Amino acid sequence: MSFKPDRVRHLLENADRFHSAYHLADTFGGPSLYFHERALESRHAPASLPHLEYVYATLASWGMHRMGSGGSKMCAFREFHASVNGLEGKILSAQGLMPATINEAGWSVLKEIFMGIKIMSSRTLLVGNSKAMHHMMPNIIPPIDREYTLRYLCGNTMIANNPEKEWQTMRTLIAGFFIPVATDAAFTAKAATWLAAKRPWDTSVMKLVDNLLIGSRKPSMPKTAAEALR
Repeated sequence: MSFKPDRVRHLLENADRFHSAYHLADTFGGPSLYFHERALESRHAPASLPHLEYVYATLASWGMHRMGSGGSKMCAFREFHASVNGLEGKILSAQGLMPATINEAGWSVLKEIFMGIKIMSSRTLLVGNSKAMHHMMPNIIPPIDREYTLRYLCGNTMIANNPEKEWQTMRTLIAGFFIPVATDAAFTAKAATWLAAKRPWDTSVMKLVDNLLIGSRKPSMPKTAAEALR
């Protein structure tokens, strides 16, 4: 999968506006925020029951499990738990990976985790697995979805139901977009300020980039006081 070549520049040039728009919209809260924060806090014991329950609850509250016959479906918790048990050492190793220094060995570890986690009952892995992995290794994996990530970066929401292709898509998006944004010098300075403010959802650099993607789809703040009165 390829994405629009101007997306990195566009996001960086509009970072302040998109960040303000995201927080003004105040779109998400309640259990979606609570379980997200608890999952991140417990990630250093990645195979523990509390952590996995928090991740499972986060994804359910983020809309990954729809009741009824249609929509996305998560697998049974025991399947998710069992899939992570054998990956604990790799997940702990991957928690030390950083955008500026990740090498081929690091990508190989991430691929093993991506291929090994079982969180969705459908054949599509990209969205569910990236969101689960984000809560285990937020420094390097962003949460990816169709509506914000893929539409902004690729102009469509199509995902090939093929594990190898989905892994390549995730790696391409992280290496070609998220890492260049996250390691940009000006953005790094903004991110440090935003993270220090401890606003809801500003929980990691990769989540900040995700927040900007969401903010790009929200109404922006008026540029001047005069405009606000119109």
